[in-house]
Amino acid sequence: MIYFDNAATTYPKPKCVYDAVKLGMQKFSFNSGRGSYSSAVETFKMIQNTREKLANLVNTAPENVVFTSSATESLNIIINGLDIQQGDIVFVSPFEHNSIIRTLHKCGAVIKVIPFSKDDWFLRLAVYNDMLAIDKPKAIIISHISNVTGFELPYEEIFSQAKKHNITTVLDSAQGFGSHAVNPKNIDYLVFAGHKSLYGVFGIAGFINLCNKKLKIYKAGGTGSDSLNLEMPEELPSRFEAGSLNSVAIYALNQSIDFIKDNDFASKKHELTIYLLKQLREINGLILYCPSSIITKGIVAFNVEGYSSDDVGKILSSSYDICVRTGYHCAPLVHEFLDDKKYAGCVRVSLSGFNTKEEIDTLVKAIKEIIL
Repeated sequence: MIYFDNAATTYPKPKCVYDAVKLGMQKFSFNSGRGSYSSAVETFKMIQNTREKLANLVNTAPENVVFTSSATESLNIIINGLDIQQGDIVFVSPFEHNSIIRTLHKCGAVIKVIPFSKDDWFLRLAVYNDMLAIDKPKAIIISHISNVTGFELPYEEIFSQAKKHNITTVLDSAQGFGSHAVNPKNIDYLVFAGHKSLYGVFGIAGFINLCNKKLKIYKAGGTGSDSLNLEMPEELPSRFEAGSLNSVAIYALNQSIDFIKDNDFASKKHELTIYLLKQLREINGLILYCPSSIITKGIVAFNVEGYSSDDVGKILSSSYDICVRTGYHCAPLVHEFLDDKKYAGCVRVSLSGFNTKEEIDTLVKAIKEIIL
């Protein structure tokens, strides 16, 4: 099997992650903060150490790192915690995932899309600045890296303009955090997913509070502290960590962070992406969704003339044992932006640091045979 669906979840995982899951079940399968016995205390220390490793990636305090079960849960906690209500204006980009769009829709927000040129994907800065002045949005919530195209959004520019109007900013870095550097300046809340660019396992994610603002409580329950108080704690991270933490997945994440620090997967993915884009651009009958001036971050989207995206995916799977993602990718706005609905979405190839040029050669050969 050749696996090119790493934007959904990275596979394979580093060996240290597989080992950590086994060891974690034996050594850290205890409820942190709920006991004073040695195993519970050691589990608590391990979790705190993992917070420190994540916090160091954006130069903040460990207590600002909040663990959740998924990036989707994190975004729900943040969006509902911002108390976004019917009629509130929120800005997004054309590249957003349904974990943002559906959650905002459920709150009754008026969703307005930051303008990007469809030709070169450049931010239309003057129009955006006019929108900020006129609409005065309650928040701006955008992705770090598009899960469909691999486009790294100019979040630094978008957020720096937003802060001139004191607007809350949220960066969904599910596709980038850990493997790609993030500049925390002007970010209020940063979301991460453990099982994607951090090379951990399912069941652990979170967000990092990089501001002094206070979110309302969206989820309540036991925290192991101040248990006679019916209100959730004021202090972070307990305020947002109701329920038992997934200590086994956290330990796997602890080990994967060390692995990616010692292995420059970002550079390898960059090299592989250039290699893939160069070959795809030379194929007649292939529609590549990537301007010539851009090198995406390990994700490439395309279609093949005469085929639906799903048909291409099925052929690659059944005839070549190549795994790609097809369709609409849980991103409702980007497919209008790409104009790919006549293909029922697009084919997405998403790379990991474990992929090779030989695997890319096999994919390119397969696509050429489909077209012929």
